[in-house]
Amino acid sequence: MRRGRAGDDHSDQRDFNALFEEHYNAVYRYARRRVGPDQADDVASEAFVVAWQRRDRLPPGHELPWLYACARRIGLAHLRLERRQGSIAASLGRETDTTHHDDTDRVLDRDRALATLARLTEIERELVMLVTWEGLDCRQAAKVVGCTHVTARGRLHRARRKLTAYMKADAPEPARVRVPKEVSWTT
Repeated sequence: MRRGRAGDDHSDQRDFNALFEEHYNAVYRYARRRVGPDQADDVASEAFVVAWQRRDRLPPGHELPWLYACARRIGLAHLRLERRQGSIAASLGRETDTTHHDDTDRVLDRDRALATLARLTEIERELVMLVTWEGLDCRQAAKVVGCTHVTARGRLHRARRKLTAYMKADAPEPARVRVPKEVSWTT
C-alpha cells in the first residue's frame, strides 16, 4: 500500500480505500469458507480494521497474504468463542445451531471432500486451502500460517499425498453388473 507523507490522512485514506476495494471480496470469500456466511463479514471487516490500524506496517505488494493471515487469526478466535458459547449452552441444557450453510452445498462430493480434508492436520489443511482455493503460491501460504517456505512446501507435499491416499481408500468401488446364470443369450 502506498503511503502518503506523514500526517497526510487524506492520502492514507484514499490508498486504504483502494486496498479495501481490491481485496475485500477475496478476504470475505476466505473467511466464508472458514467460519461460514454468518460470521464471514465480521471476520473480513475486522481484518480490515486491523489493516487500517497497522497500515504503516503492511508489506508492500504482499497485502493479500497479510490480510489472509489476519483473517485466519480472527476466524480462529471467532470459532473458539462459538465453541465456548456452545459448551456453555450445552451445560445449561440448551442447544445451539452451529451449522453453516453455504453455496457449495450443491456440490455432490462436498461431504466426502470435506471429510477427507478434516483428516489432515490443521496446518496441512490450511496450506492446501490457501494454495488451492485462495490461489496463493507456497511462499505466500507459508507467510499466512507462519512457517518457512521450505517447511510449507514439505507439509503441502505430504498433505497432497495423504489426500490422494484417503480419496483412493474411500472411493466407492464401481458397481459390478451380474448376469443371472439362467439368462441365455441367443441370436
